[in-house]
Amino acid sequence: MGKTSKKSKKAKKPKQTCSVLLWHKTFIKRIRQRFGLSKYQMLWITFGKGLLIGYVLAFLVHR
Repeated sequence: MGKTSKKSKKAKKPKQTCSVLLWHKTFIKRIRQRFGLSKYQMLWITFGKGLLIGYVLAFLVHR
C-alpha cells in the first residue's frame, strides 16, 4: 500500500512540469505571432539576450 501512494505522488510532478512547459510554449508562440517573428529570428533574439545578460553579469562580478 505504501508503494502505491509514493507512485501516485511522483506521477503528479511530471503533469505539473508538463503544464509549465505547455504554458511556456504557448506563451512563446503568442509572442512570435504578435511580432511576426520566425523561429529563426526568435533564436537569434534569445542568443543576443544571453550574450547581453552574460556581459552584464561578468561586468558586475569583475567590478
